[in-house]
Order: sequence, then C-alpha cells, then structure tokens
Amino acid sequence: MFRVHVTVEKLLIWLFLLHVKVSCLFSSPLYVCCCHFVTLRAGYPHNSTWCNTTLNSGKQTSFCTFHHDQEVKSAVLSLLRINGTMGASQPVLFPGWSPPSSSAPAGPWGHSFYSSFSFMSSNFHLRKSRSTLISQNPPHLPPQVQSVVPPSSFRLKFHKCAQVKLDTNPPQLMFFLLIHNMGPVGGTNLSQVVIRDSISGIIPLKTEGRVVEKGYQAFAIDSLMAGSQVAVNYTAHVRSHENELLDLPAFLTFSNASQNDVRMFGPLTANLTLRVNSTNQIYPNHRVHFAGFVAGFFITLVLLLLGLLATNFINPSRTRLFQQRRNRCDSDPEDAECNMSETVKDEAAFEDKIVDVMLLEDPQNMFQALENLEMSSLLHATSNLEAIRIQIHKDLMSHLLKGMRSRGQTSVQAQQRLLRVLHGQLLGMEGRLKEERRARMTALAGQCNLETREEMEAEHCREAAEKAQAQLLCQHANQQELLQCSVLLEKVHKLSQSRLQRILLARHEEASAKVQRQIIEWRRVELHKIFSEELGEATRMGELEKSTARSLQHEYFTCQDQLEEVLDVVVANQRYVLSERSAQRKFLVHSLHSLERLISDTFSNTSISLDSWFNHIRRGSLIPAEQTDQLQEKAQTELLMVRQRLSEMLNQEKRALRCGLIKKRRELISNLLRVHKQRQRDLSVISKSLEEEREIAQHLQCWQSLLTAHCVELAELINTLDEEAAADIRKVAMRVIQGAIADIKAIQPSAAQAVLSLLPPGAKQPVLQVEPDPGPGKTSAQGAGGVLQGQERLQQEGKAALHTLICTRETLQEAMENELQNQREIRTHWRNFFRCLCLSQLTLSEDDRLRMKLEFQKCLSMSDLCVMLPHTSSRTKLHAALAAWRKEHEEQMATMQSEGETAEARKKTDTSDVVFFQKRLKNKIQLFEKEKEMESSVMEKVMEEMQKEREEYLHSQADVLAVQMATISYQKAEKWTKILEMSRATVTLQSLLIQQLRETKNLEVNKMAQSIHRCRSGLEEAEQLQMKRSMLDSPQMSQLGEVSSQIHHGEEKSEKDDMFQLQLDCRMTVILQEALHKCEQVLTWMLERFEAMTASDQAKEELKEKVKLKKIYANCDQDLKFASQLVMQSPVSEDVLLETLRLLLPTLAEGELLFIIDALCSKQHPASASAEQEPSRMHTQLQTPF
Repeated sequence: MFRVHVTVEKLLIWLFLLHVKVSCLFSSPLYVCCCHFVTLRAGYPHNSTWCNTTLNSGKQTSFCTFHHDQEVKSAVLSLLRINGTMGASQPVLFPGWSPPSSSAPAGPWGHSFYSSFSFMSSNFHLRKSRSTLISQNPPHLPPQVQSVVPPSSFRLKFHKCAQVKLDTNPPQLMFFLLIHNMGPVGGTNLSQVVIRDSISGIIPLKTEGRVVEKGYQAFAIDSLMAGSQVAVNYTAHVRSHENELLDLPAFLTFSNASQNDVRMFGPLTANLTLRVNSTNQIYPNHRVHFAGFVAGFFITLVLLLLGLLATNFINPSRTRLFQQRRNRCDSDPEDAECNMSETVKDEAAFEDKIVDVMLLEDPQNMFQALENLEMSSLLHATSNLEAIRIQIHKDLMSHLLKGMRSRGQTSVQAQQRLLRVLHGQLLGMEGRLKEERRARMTALAGQCNLETREEMEAEHCREAAEKAQAQLLCQHANQQELLQCSVLLEKVHKLSQSRLQRILLARHEEASAKVQRQIIEWRRVELHKIFSEELGEATRMGELEKSTARSLQHEYFTCQDQLEEVLDVVVANQRYVLSERSAQRKFLVHSLHSLERLISDTFSNTSISLDSWFNHIRRGSLIPAEQTDQLQEKAQTELLMVRQRLSEMLNQEKRALRCGLIKKRRELISNLLRVHKQRQRDLSVISKSLEEEREIAQHLQCWQSLLTAHCVELAELINTLDEEAAADIRKVAMRVIQGAIADIKAIQPSAAQAVLSLLPPGAKQPVLQVEPDPGPGKTSAQGAGGVLQGQERLQQEGKAALHTLICTRETLQEAMENELQNQREIRTHWRNFFRCLCLSQLTLSEDDRLRMKLEFQKCLSMSDLCVMLPHTSSRTKLHAALAAWRKEHEEQMATMQSEGETAEARKKTDTSDVVFFQKRLKNKIQLFEKEKEMESSVMEKVMEEMQKEREEYLHSQADVLAVQMATISYQKAEKWTKILEMSRATVTLQSLLIQQLRETKNLEVNKMAQSIHRCRSGLEEAEQLQMKRSMLDSPQMSQLGEVSSQIHHGEEKSEKDDMFQLQLDCRMTVILQEALHKCEQVLTWMLERFEAMTASDQAKEELKEKVKLKKIYANCDQDLKFASQLVMQSPVSEDVLLETLRLLLPTLAEGELLFIIDALCSKQHPASASAEQEPSRMHTQLQTPF
C-alpha cells in the first residue's frame, strides 16, 4: 500500500511539472476548469473530488485530486468520449479509506411527520424574495427543493468536468456530467432525475438540454437503476475571452421510486470553476480611437436630436399604451410562460403519488398512504385557492381604479402610481408572510419532533414493562402458553403503536393546518388594510378627493362581499371534488387489495390441498414415510418458488407499467392545466385592459363559472386516469396470475409421477388424481377453479363497494348543497347584524362608517369554511374521543377483573396468572377491534361538536364587531364628558377667584372691567369664527343633501319605473303573480332606501354635534383665559390651584392638570399672544383623549 501511495505522489508531481511547463509555452487563452465530484450516501454528500483540466500540447488531459477529510490523496481519472457518452474509470481506493456509514435512522419512527414541513412551505410559497417595491434576484440560486432524509440509504456519485479542444478557434469546451448510482443491483432505484446545469458566461453549441430559465439548462432522466450510470455531454465556448473566473455549478435532484410518497431529494451540487487567462497582446492605435470617438459622438448627438423631434409627432396613444404596460409591471412574456410551465409541471407531478400508492405500496399500508395523500391534496388545494383569491383581488383593485379614472375623478398618473404602490405593498406583504411562515413552521416542526420522541419513549417504556411482566409470569409456564402469550403481546404492541402513530399524525396535521389558517387570515386582513391605508395616503397627498376615496372604499367593500360569495361556491365545489376523488381512490385501492388477497388465498389453498393429498397418499401406501415427506417438501418448495416468481414478475410488470402511466398522466394533466392557466390569465388581462366601466358582479360571475368548470374538468380527467391505471394494474396482475396457474397445475402431476416411480415393481397403483376433502371451511380447488371462485367473490365485493361509492357521492352532493345554504345564511345574518349595529347609532360619521365597514369585512373574510382545517380537526377530535372511550372501558374491565378475583383464585399457581394475563391481552385486542367499529358513531358526535364550536366562533366575531362600534361611541362620549367637566371646572374656579378677591379687597374695578370686556370680545370673535367654519362646512352638508336627494329622486324614479311597471294587455291573475314575484325586490329596495336615508341623517347629526363641540371648545378657551387673568390678580399659589383642580377634575390625568396650571399661572401679560395660545393648545389635547 505504501508503494502505491508513493507511485501516485510521483505521478502527481510529474503532472504538476508538466502543467507548469505547458502553461508557460502557450500564449493563447488558457482555460482552467475545476470539477467537483460529489458522493451521496443516505441523502447527504460525504466526500468531494476536485478536477483541474489544463491545456497540454493539443492533448486532452484530466488531472484529478481527491480530497477526503484532512488527508490529500491523488489519482488519475481518465475521461473518454465514446459515441456521445462518457465513461469513467473506477475511482482508486486508498488505504484506510471507506465510505462513511449512513446516519439515517431506521424504522418507521426514525423521522417525524414534520420532516416534510419545509417541502410544503416551499410548494405553497415558492416565490422570489421581494421587497416592497423592488425585487432582487441573487445570481446562481440552487433549485429550491428541500430534501427529507429517506428511510433507506443512497449511494450516488455526481461528476461534472470539462476539457479543452484546441483544434477550434476560439477554443471550445467539452463538458461532462456523470451520475453513478452505486447501489447494489436490485437495490434502490431513482426516478425523476433532473440536472440543472449553469451556463452563465458560456454559449452551448451542441447540447440536448432545455433552457428553462435564464442562465440554466435542464436535463431530465426518467429513471436510474441501481448499479447503473448515465453520462451527458455538450460542447460550448466562452462568451468573453478576458481574464475572468466563471462558476458553473450543476444541481441534481431525484426521487426514490421505492417509496410510496414520491418526494424530491437534493439538491446535490457539483461545483465547476472555469478560469479564463487571456495572454493576447493588443497594440491599439490611439489616433484611430480618437477619430472614431469624435465621429461616434457627433453621430449619436444628431440621432438623439432627431429622436426627440420625432417623439413629438408620434401618436400619443402608443406612448400611453407603453406606459400602461410598464406601469402594470408586466414581466417578460417568455419568463411568464416559463414560470407557468414550471407550475404546471409541478402540479402534474403531484398527481403521480396515487400511481405510486397503487403500484409500489404494500397492501397493508395502502389505506394509510391514501389518508396521507388526501391531506397533501387538501393542502395543495388550499394554496391554489388562496393564490386565486389574490389574483381576483388584484383584478378588482385594477378595475375599481380604472373606473374611477374613466369617470374623471382622478388623473392617469395618479391612478397608475396608486396601482403600482398597491402592487408593491402586496409583494412586500407576501415576503413578510413567507418569512413568518418559515419561522413558525420551523418552530412547529421542532415541537412536533420533541412530542413524537417523548411519546415514543413513553410507549417503549410501557412495552418494556409489559414484556418484563410477561417474562416474570411465564417462568414456570409450558412452551405452548409461552408462545401464545408472546404472540398476543406482540399483536397488542403493534396495534398500540399504530394507534399512537395515527394520533400523533392527526395532532401534528391539525397544528400545521391551524398555522396555515392563521397566516391566511392575516393575509386577508392585510389586503383590506393596505387598500384603505393607501387610499387615505392618496387623499392626504391631494391625488384623490375625500369624497372620491370614500365612494371608492364603499365600492371596494361591496365587491369584496360579492367575492366572498363567489369563493364560497368555489370552495364548496373543491371540497366535493376532493372528497369524491378520495372515495373513488379508496374504492380502486380496495379492488387492488382484494386482488392481492386473491393471490394469497390461491397459494394458501394450493398448499393446504397438497398437504391433504400427501396425507391421502400416506394412508395405505407402500412408500416409506421419509420419501413421502421429501416429496411433500419438494412440492411445497416448488410452490414457494412459483410464488416468488409471481412476485418478481408482478414487480417487473408494475415498474414497466409505472413509467407509461406517469408519462401519460403528466402529459394529459399538463395540457389541461396549461389551458386552465391560460384562460385565467386571459380573463385577468381582459379585466385589466378594459377602459370603460364594467359590472363587477358580471366579472366575478365569470370567475366563478371559470373556476367551477376548471375544477370539474380536472376532477373528471384525474378520476378517469385513476380508473384506467387501476384497470391496467388489474390486467397485468391477472395476466401474471394466469401464467402462474399453469405452474401451479404442474406441481401435483409432477409429484404424482415421482410417487409412482417410488412404488415397488408389481405393486398396485393408487388413485393419485383424486383430491381428498381438505376439511371444513377449506376449498380443494386448485389452479383455475380457485381463481374463478376468487374472481366471483371479487365481483360480489366490487358490486357492494360500487354501491357504497354511489351512496357516498350522493351524500357528498347533499353535503355540498347544505354547506352552500349554511354559508348563504351566515352571510345574510352577518349583513343583518351589521345593518342593525349601524342603525342603532344616533350619529355616525362617514369616516366611522368606513372604519366599521373595514372591521366588518375583516370578520366576513374569516367566516368561510376552509378546506383543510375542518378535516384535520375532525380527525384529531375523533382520535381523542376514541382514546377517552378506550381508557374508560379499560378501567371498567380492570375493575371487573379485580372484583372477580376471589381468595381461592389468588392461591392458584403461576399458570393461572399466565391465563389471566392472556385474557387481559385478548380483551385489549377486542377493544381495538371494537374501536374501529365505533368510528362512524363517534364521528357524528364529533361533527356536532365542531358545529357548536363554529357557532361560538361566529358569535365571538360578532362580539368583536360590536366592541368596535362601542369603542367609537365611547370615544365620542369621552370627548363630551371631558370638555363639559373642563367647562364646569373653569366656571367654578372663576367664582372662587372672584370671591377670594372680594374677601381680600384686592378687586380692582378697572382691571376687572377690562378683563370682562376682553373676555366678551373673545367670545364674540369665537362666535364669528364659528359662523365662518359653519359656512365652510355647509358644502359638505349640501353634498350629503344632494346625495340623499339623488337617492330619493333620481335612482328612486328609475327603480320605481322598473318595479311598478304594469302590462296593460295581461289578465289580473298574471299581474298579481308578477306582483308577488316582485314583493321581495320591493322590500329590498325599500330597505336600501331606508338605510341610505338613515346614513345621511346620521352624518348630518354627526356634523351638527361637531359644530356644537367646537363652540363649547371656543367658550371653554375664553373662560380659561379669563380665569388666567383672575389668577394673575389674586395671590393664590400654584399648589393651591393644583389641589383645587384635583378636586374639580378628579378624572383628569396629572400631566394634563400641570399643563392647565402652566396656562393659568403664566407670567406674561394676559393680552400677549403666547398667553392666548396656551389654552388653545391645552384644549387641542383634550380633543384627542387617546
């Protein structure tokens, strides 16, 4: 080993000297490539290899140095290109080196459910990081695929190298990508292998990759068998030949085809560094350069002037169209198309999981895998619905702003600026939401992992205690009782672990769904706040008039109310589709599970039949028993080999079938999804490009029809593909079974020939073809007969399951209709409640009404019935109720058994204790079986409990809305209370000061007269100022009058003409029927008219109250000035004044009292301007108590 090491080091030194010599001889650009080899084991890169490619006299040489831990060892790796592929020699193994062992935990409990949270987080919000108005794109981002630790080990090598070709000008580079699955043959196979190769800075010439995004090309490989390797190469040359350093990494992602839930692993990175050294010498001619610069400068100047002149003659509509497209922040069409294609591919790949469940999953775990797939589908649907909500919200904002501009209420620049700001705020909100979600999901994953670990440790402790108790009891028991006790105990532990697994999974799924729901609700609230705040900001900046902003907010809230109704229909339809799909998939999986049971029953019955046949041969036979036993063992071995061949053939056929099914499914689903995305984009573009006013309700109805039709089309396609996949699997299975039947039939004749050959000469030949009765409850049919009976049984079970599926669909249809009806009733109840809440106020300003509408819209947006949370909550409550029921029955059984033990029973032997222990284990198993039977009845109680919780939640939201209205009323009352208390306290203080001046005989008549005269003059000035303010407020009052008159006269007239128009040529019965039909319409119109009149009256009363309040403030201000003059004439100290004010104003804060003292005890002249300003500032503070 030492000689090998020395030889490798010498070779390294010679190659290094050769590299130095060659690099000094050539003056042409030199390309140095640094290649990174990565080996993956158990999902993690463990060692890396770097390859430096240099130029050597026109020959292609690869010089490789292997780095592992802190030791440096070298070897030569020959890279050859043969017929467009690359082969790599086996790496040199060094002494003391071995691949590190896997650190992945084994067993189903090695990983928690929440190891996949980061994957769900990346799928639900896989967007670029954005700021409020500016998006940043960092270079060379690896693919955002979060890997989970697989349950089995991987050994994977990923190479990327490059070689220089000197026979071309400029020199070309040959890049090599090698993937080697070093697993043993028959081990873990990989699927969906994708290479994402960076090509920034180079220009590919001959490549089979697809450029899916700028700077990257992708190579897709369907599958990679264990022990095989795949090589990819392409030719390119460098864009720039200057000195630079290019980083060209390659990223590898793949999935494990042997797992039931296809998840992407990676990325596995192979770094490649390309260094370009240019030694070309250039001798520039400065005179030519200067002349060219001068000529270019003058030419550019002339062209610029011509362009500016031509701009004035261009049609302004084109310029406006360009600005509109730029202001809409429309992205590059190619980038948008690429993003849509990636999204469509991801959604189509998501639907491959059911194929893996039906083909790769164990029959015992199929239904649990279906439940997990159903939860993933619910989460995926929730994400899609929220994305659609945001898209419709953007369309509504654009439409409202365009309608405002078309009415001439704002300018084009203001409308475009407001739209840009709103879109920027939405982007910033999405970035904050993404960070918040990542942090919360990470914390939740840690909590769930800790809980899982603690629960499993406690479960293992209980199992260990029960095993110790069983060993203690079985010390003196016989072998049969010991075996029976061990089997029962193992079954109990298995059932208990399975139950604990389901409970933890449901609990963690509910926690995740609650986090998702909280983030969704926070997003909806932020959407409404952003729109209202930006309108207020535009009003303060003068871009919008206050009345325009108010009318726009009213229209926005009306649109949002209609949007909630549309989304209720879409959500109910989506829930029905997902539930129907889950029921159908359970039906299909049940049929496949029955087919597996048919295969198992066929071989089991054949084995029993062979045993019975040999027992019949033994009776009265001349063949020795030992030879008969050998023949029987040989027949059973042949039957076992047939079973193994059948399993192998089934696995091979399923693997071959899987590729075709996935390819077909992805193609059809991708095409349909692409059409759906294009239709949605077209509808959104049509909404944004409309200049004239359009009915928003009609636009929302278009969205509802489109989304409902898309949901139905996609559901029908997926259901059809699922049925076709299940039918193909059944056909393949039956074909393989029919082939195995011939082998099964040949076993007994072969055994019969062997028996006849063992008979002595002249002996009577027994009847060997007659199958004796194997016993009660068993079937003696072999081969085709048994299969036919099994097929008949499967057909009967299939008919029963199909009937159940039809009943389930009818139940789901009724549930959808009930859900829509309940949601309509809830929305109607909310509107009535808010209407009554507003009508209960005597005064309500327009700003307060908008504030209440904003709070009402927040509550309304959170009253929908989400897709995922009810399902997870019902499962958690079901498991909790079943656990409580089980605990109660275990306690009852333990009490009954303890009471049933007599003194004589306690004196029995240890064997009786073993029997008692076995009985207790059997009772636990019976409880587990009974628990499954009670799930349906317990689920009904759980649904009733959830309905009560939902009603309580809605009542709490109504209380929140009522509290907001009470807060507004309280603020008004507090303002009045404070100013009235202040006015009374000021008048009382004046009386006390005048009385004190009289008692002390310090009252000067002239000064007092002057003070009274100034106070009277101040009151008159305040009265005149108040009259001017009232005249300024009169336009607002007149505006309200105009609005009310318009409602009462203009709209009333048109609506009356429509509703009360009679058809003179009709009979009286027809007229009465039409009147009955229009009764509800008339009532609605009258209610809206009453609400409008009440709102106008409340706004008028609010303005009147404001006028009164301003008048009281002005009078209180003058009273405080007069009191300040009295304080200056009297010898009262500040402490005495402070104590007096504390008695007169007990509810006022200490800081406000000190502020009043400073105003009263001012040392300046009472006629000075500063003395007049102090009380005014104090009353300004009193106007804003909070």
